[in-house]
Amino acid sequence: MKKIWIAAGVIVLIGGLVSFNIWKNLTEGSITAKVTTLSEETITENVMTPGRLTLAEQQTIYYTPEKGEVAEIFVEEGENVKRGTPLIRYKNEQLALEKKQNELQLQSGTLQLHDIREQHKELDEQLQEDEDNEQLQAEHDQVKLQQQQANIEIKQAQLQQESTEQQIAELEAKSDIEGIVLEVNEEAAAGSNQMEQQPLVRIGSLDKLVVEGVISEYDTLKIEEGQSVTLRSDAVPDKTWEGKVSLVSYLPQEADNVAGAGNTPGVQYPIEVTIDDKNMNVKPGFQMILEIQTDQHKAKTLPLTAVKQDGDVHYVYVVKDGLAKRREVKVGSVSGETIEMKDGLSADEQVIINPADDMTDGMEVTVT
Repeated sequence: MKKIWIAAGVIVLIGGLVSFNIWKNLTEGSITAKVTTLSEETITENVMTPGRLTLAEQQTIYYTPEKGEVAEIFVEEGENVKRGTPLIRYKNEQLALEKKQNELQLQSGTLQLHDIREQHKELDEQLQEDEDNEQLQAEHDQVKLQQQQANIEIKQAQLQQESTEQQIAELEAKSDIEGIVLEVNEEAAAGSNQMEQQPLVRIGSLDKLVVEGVISEYDTLKIEEGQSVTLRSDAVPDKTWEGKVSLVSYLPQEADNVAGAGNTPGVQYPIEVTIDDKNMNVKPGFQMILEIQTDQHKAKTLPLTAVKQDGDVHYVYVVKDGLAKRREVKVGSVSGETIEMKDGLSADEQVIINPADDMTDGMEVTVT
């Protein structure tokens, strides 16, 4: 009886080993994988570029030595000013002297003209009594010419007076905008002693801020006025602001950096973004990050991890009849963690989400 139980145990053990070998042979070369299908979502394409927060309206007055010495500064820092408010006044002795000379010249010319007119009037009366008197006619013609010349000289003096008065009026610089006085630098009034010209008075409007930046020539093909912009600052990492592209320059500016193996200077185009939020808690001069929305459309997508690349070819692995099948696909835009599928897949095909690097075409797959 004991021998029978031993024999039965051996038979069971042999059967177990055979079953294990059969299962091992069946599963050898097979892997498990998670799959997904195409999803529809809104793809947003963005261009990111740095920028600097600045005032949309500002005016800077520099010392102009040609106008003379600064006689008076009418404003102080922090003062609110309106358009047309006097800011500074120059003192120019030469212009004051020219003004007096103009006045004397006009007085002299007016007296001379009055005298000539009286002579002209007297000769007219004499000619009425003696029309054939050639000597009187010659004197009359001469006086008439003198009167014309005197009129011309007076007009020239008047023009000179207007020019001098205009230059004197320009000795007083006025505000072109409504805003606040941001800077008053009295030391800049002695500009002749400075190596670099400094602002004398700077005013600006804090009600309207803009962000100035530059974009590449490639990005100018995608960015246009009116596009939405999300703005961020490293100084305030938990805050964002919304704005719109208000200017894309038609003319480039030469960038300082170089690009390419030939060290060719990169060409960049200035842009400007207006900000919708009037209560920004950052100041002019802050560095900003601009995320410009260039396109938004519905698209079929897959997780980025599902797509592999071999050179210029993109491909995925689909599961068909328990086997992994390599499938070349045409991709589009990337948005976050997803990528647009333009061609190569149908809606109901199962795509392996994260295929292993050693996965090959035809490998057995168990879907989990």
